[in-house]
Amino acid sequence: MVSPFVTLSVMVAAWVAFYLLARALRLEERGFEVRPLYAMYRSTALNSFIERLGGWNPRFWRVFGNVGVASFFGQVVFMTYILLQNLLRFVFEPAEASPVMPLIPGVTISLESLPWFFAAVGVVILFHELSHGVLAVAEGIPVKNAVLLVAVVTFGAAIEPDEEAFKASGIMARLRLLAAGSLVNLLMGLATIGVFYVAGMSLPEGVGLFLHWLYFTSINLALVNMLPIYPLDGGQMVRAFLELGPGWGRGLERVTTYCFLALMASNLVFSLVRFGLIPL
Repeated sequence: MVSPFVTLSVMVAAWVAFYLLARALRLEERGFEVRPLYAMYRSTALNSFIERLGGWNPRFWRVFGNVGVASFFGQVVFMTYILLQNLLRFVFEPAEASPVMPLIPGVTISLESLPWFFAAVGVVILFHELSHGVLAVAEGIPVKNAVLLVAVVTFGAAIEPDEEAFKASGIMARLRLLAAGSLVNLLMGLATIGVFYVAGMSLPEGVGLFLHWLYFTSINLALVNMLPIYPLDGGQMVRAFLELGPGWGRGLERVTTYCFLALMASNLVFSLVRFGLIPL
């Protein structure tokens, strides 16, 4: 079996080859932004689709965004409870603690699962970003373009709303836009559980692996992205809330970010010490 180190080495080598080729072909002149660790391509091809979808029923999308804002509080409370409880277990009841693992292709993600993992991540990020774009249109915030991103060992996408229009919009408009992505991912994860419940073991192996990673990445992205850590969407929501308060809001924002970073990091460190890197 090929070792995880070899797998990661091949991926890094492939990226270096792509980077050198992109520089040689001057892809920057064709709309690409190529950097040592990532490459981006900005496109307006999705804009018309996003505008049609967001303009279909703005009131519906605003209600959807309100549900996302309400779920933000529940997700933060849930994640705080889970992470704090797990940390206390590491300290007082190590046998009861659960591992918190980073997603490292070829290390914590097996070679057999890599294609399905990357496919699931692409779908999750696509729907996450599209939902931001749809809410932007529903709130009257122009979408400048869609960004396709390729990094060293993964890929993704982003929707760029007009920054000035976003800042000038009301607080609820900003909160709805920020919360929409995680709500879509949470619903996607729950829907995947329903598919597993209905179809069960009758699913082909490849489909089952894809749905497994779709569920896993959807739920985890939804929950982690709502943590009040800037620049995650949850952290941006906290910043928007604190802008309504007195001048010490920015300091409280930093304290909140550092506390949750410490909570995440301590769970990760204890997990690595106790369990090592566990394939998922």
